[in-house]
Amino acid sequence: MDQPLSTPLDKIKKCIESEQSFVLQGGAGSGKTETLKRVVNYCTERFPNKKIVCITHTNKAVDEIIDRVGTGVEVSTIHSFVGGLVKPYKRNLLKYLPELFCLPLFEELCIEHYGGDDKVRKTEEHNRYKALHETWASRRLIVLQESTEKVTGKREYDKAPSSFNAALNAGIEELNDVVRESLRHHHFKDVAYNDTPFDSFNNATFGHDGLIKIAALLFSNYSNIGKIVRDKYDCIFIDEYQDTDEKIIDSLINFTPEHGLTIGLFGDSEQAIYDDGIVSAIRFIDDGRLKLIEKEDNYRCSPQVIDVANKFRSDGLVQKVGLKEVNGKLEEPEEREGEATFYYSIKPLPPEKPVSPKKRDSDDLKSAYKIAKAKYDVKLKEYKLDLSCRLENLTAFAQADIGEHVLLKLPNKSIARDANFGNLYDLFDGRFRDTREEIRKQLDRLQFGQLIEILQLFNRSSIDNRSYNKLIGLLKKQGFVIKNKQDKRELYSMLEEFSVSDEAAYVVMEHAIKAGLISLSDSHKSFLIRRDRELERFAEDTSFDAFKKLLDHGCNTKKRMCDYLAENDDIDLASVVVEEKYEQLKKDVQSEAFFMGLFGKNIKFKEVLAFFKYENDDSNFMTMHKTKGTGIENVIVVLDEFNWNKYDFGSCFRAEDDNPSRQALTRKLLYVACSRAKKNLRCVRLIEELDEVRNISNYFDNCVHVNLD
Repeated sequence: MDQPLSTPLDKIKKCIESEQSFVLQGGAGSGKTETLKRVVNYCTERFPNKKIVCITHTNKAVDEIIDRVGTGVEVSTIHSFVGGLVKPYKRNLLKYLPELFCLPLFEELCIEHYGGDDKVRKTEEHNRYKALHETWASRRLIVLQESTEKVTGKREYDKAPSSFNAALNAGIEELNDVVRESLRHHHFKDVAYNDTPFDSFNNATFGHDGLIKIAALLFSNYSNIGKIVRDKYDCIFIDEYQDTDEKIIDSLINFTPEHGLTIGLFGDSEQAIYDDGIVSAIRFIDDGRLKLIEKEDNYRCSPQVIDVANKFRSDGLVQKVGLKEVNGKLEEPEEREGEATFYYSIKPLPPEKPVSPKKRDSDDLKSAYKIAKAKYDVKLKEYKLDLSCRLENLTAFAQADIGEHVLLKLPNKSIARDANFGNLYDLFDGRFRDTREEIRKQLDRLQFGQLIEILQLFNRSSIDNRSYNKLIGLLKKQGFVIKNKQDKRELYSMLEEFSVSDEAAYVVMEHAIKAGLISLSDSHKSFLIRRDRELERFAEDTSFDAFKKLLDHGCNTKKRMCDYLAENDDIDLASVVVEEKYEQLKKDVQSEAFFMGLFGKNIKFKEVLAFFKYENDDSNFMTMHKTKGTGIENVIVVLDEFNWNKYDFGSCFRAEDDNPSRQALTRKLLYVACSRAKKNLRCVRLIEELDEVRNISNYFDNCVHVNLD
């Protein structure tokens, strides 16, 4: 008689019984978190003396897991868990604290590293030099309160790169010596995890990223810590492992004893769409440290959607329809049927760009080029507007008869306006490529993320005691202590005002700092110092205002500026200055506009609130990045990059691409987006040529051409 097939849960039970660490790899809709709940229940019933901890990434996720598994098991964020492990070892923490603030020396990479391409080598080496120089300058500002000369441009750098690299390394070594000597004078009791995103050099404390780095150093240098973890826990289960920092996974697997501790990872490497996680556990699987357990069932999607989504996976896991019980009755296969359709339209040809004249060409040719270029610029603007309209019309065609649905696309200006942070988006879009990521990065640096977290906890505290306790704990770490009922009333009144404030964003931040809700971080201070020094430099540069006047006159290129100066004498600026300083002055104008916008009256605090509401999935606007773990009946995915350089949806349908890392990242994003659809999936894209359709038809059985002319 045939033995029944072993389920993923059965395999996990055997792993726990034999103290074998494992990774449960399951695609979208496979019920990974439900399996985690069942594993915890099995452990508590079968091995009641086992000490178990479940680790996840956010406080919201912690609450969700507690709701599923109950309060009898320790559930923690990754930072709370690691912070608790390292807290007792303050002397050791002080010893390794300089590693968070000391900078690595610049190491030149040989031409072989760049495939023998000397032009690429020169460009990339200068980019590396520039990045490290900027980090060094920022660190000098924090440690020494001293500004640093601007980084050397590529033209000068290329003349003597080794000399510039040596000078930078000398500066780094000097700064690192100051860092070590300064931190050596702190008492070990000063060293602590500050539960913020920021390391603090002056206070000898470390934030989220610093905690991960210093914990990894302790694990790798003190074997006793791994033994203590083994003695404290029998099972460590990590949810959404693909988003966990690789240093923590590595520490737990490689620096804890082989016996007496079971580590279980639950997640999906194909849903790792962010940059800071381990992504895949394949190296631990290959060396036998982890047993791979695949979960092939998909309890969410129709077979048509599953078929498409499977083709975007790169790990070999093939999902199949898993029927679930609804009100005690197993659903029928017919109930899961749906559709997966690709709607496309051919882009019209772009306007032809005129060929630039050469220096030796006649004035007539140059004059004709100026006229042709002006016409081209108008046509190009009209062409881009036409493409935008065509994409809207194609999307509307796909929406026509699908019923209630969710539209997924990359974050863009339209979504930002609809979600009420349009001015904030426009400010960053004028300066950065990855607009959404930079908004989050810079707002976090100015500690808006901390203030928003305080407000979110406050708004939930009236109905959730856990939120109230977290709020009080968070404020206490900032040095804000509630001593009596009057303090509490004043706090609540202030937070209520912030929640509905119509004041400028940074004005509200200044109120929060003055009230003691926010303790100014080193990073925040250095940002303000750099802003003030940059604005002061602009004011002292006599060519800066003249350059802005030229821009106001419509001279938005170097040539137009020089032509204007040659024909007019109303602006006091020499053409030679424009020739030499054009790029720098252009960047300076952008920087001034950015600083004045971010700290001015136009960016209201309610836009910052709206942005974080959107980021935290509390708004009605969904994008591809914000749907992980969500199941939606009908989904339409718009395959347009919206000027995001890190994605290329066309590459998803090609077997190979000249940028494989971008192709892999885009495929993962598309897998996440498509696998949200429970029933019906429709993708839309404007394509360059019909050859693309042949590639797309390998993924979608149903491709529909829509004529928009």
